Amino acid sequence: MKSATDETILIDQNQSLEKVVRAVKKVDEIAIDTEADSMHAYPEKVCLLQIRCGESSWLVDPLADIDCSPLLDVLKDKSLIFHAADYDLRLLHKRYGFRPNRVFDTMWAARLVGHERFGLEFLVKHYFDIQLEKGPQTANWGMRPLTPAMAHYALNDVLHLKPLAELLRKELTGLKRLTWVEEIAERVIEQACLPEEDVSDTEWRIKGASKLSRRGLAFLRAIWNWRETEAIRANRPPFFILSHDLATSMATRAACDENWISLIPRRMAARRRRQLEKAMNEASRIKPNDFPQRLYKPRFRASDREKNKTEAIKKVRDAAAEKLKLDPSIIASKATMIRLGLDDSNATEELMQWQRELLGL
Repeated sequence: MKSATDETILIDQNQSLEKVVRAVKKVDEIAIDTEADSMHAYPEKVCLLQIRCGESSWLVDPLADIDCSPLLDVLKDKSLIFHAADYDLRLLHKRYGFRPNRVFDTMWAARLVGHERFGLEFLVKHYFDIQLEKGPQTANWGMRPLTPAMAHYALNDVLHLKPLAELLRKELTGLKRLTWVEEIAERVIEQACLPEEDVSDTEWRIKGASKLSRRGLAFLRAIWNWRETEAIRANRPPFFILSHDLATSMATRAACDENWISLIPRRMAARRRRQLEKAMNEASRIKPNDFPQRLYKPRFRASDREKNKTEAIKKVRDAAAEKLKLDPSIIASKATMIRLGLDDSNATEELMQWQRELLGL
């Protein structure tokens, strides 16, 4: 096993990035990870791309004045090793429109081998007896320059991925489950690269919104829009501007013509406070016909036949999971089994081939 003393270079200029591109072109498989600043900035940004290729690792700095597109153009045609690829792929697709052709996800591979714990720290300890430092997991990755501890932590996220992938592939091949993780990877790529949905009428419906009247929803929507504007202006996550609980409490009071202003935190700047009061005053003038509609989840009562079918599917699933020593939810979630019991054809189509085979569908 190599250590963090391997060649590691911070790439913050186009000229040095060309060296990475040339190295990546020569190999078929690359370990990759990202770091973002979702805990410290809004909207979040890709702050670091960790690349391991052969015996070298690079920390590519997208926040520097460099063009990452040549690197991403090469990477999309390679086999990429991620650990828990979903978030990274969504981030890269949203920022760059990046969509890889092939991915091997060591997190899913570990789950399909049968590991009950599948964090990277556990797997590296399990397979290589190396204890990764927890390090600055919640650090501000938008900070420059990176501290030595941050650079070391970022490197460790890719340092062991390729040898880990090789061992997991060997195990999966012996278990005849390698095609399963390949099918999962295809699904992860597909879902991460879907067009963004229109959430303009749902994203502001935070926890507690379902208990509000329609007038209360109008105030909550106004608070949400104000908070989004302020979060972007301040480049801070929305919860730094105002908590969910305070937002719903303000909306509740305002809808009942009660004093909501007293809930404004004392630390809030005068300008920000004025903008909030302006937004609430505008919401107070909305006519009842224009209040947001309350959303209701459709309720149903399954018939005895449907309940029996769901239970039969569950027995098949649990028996297969016990035999294969897998978490049953990997084969089918509770929600999926209920939909299958209701003869929802979409539920069957959404299952992967290996899942349908295990369930006898």
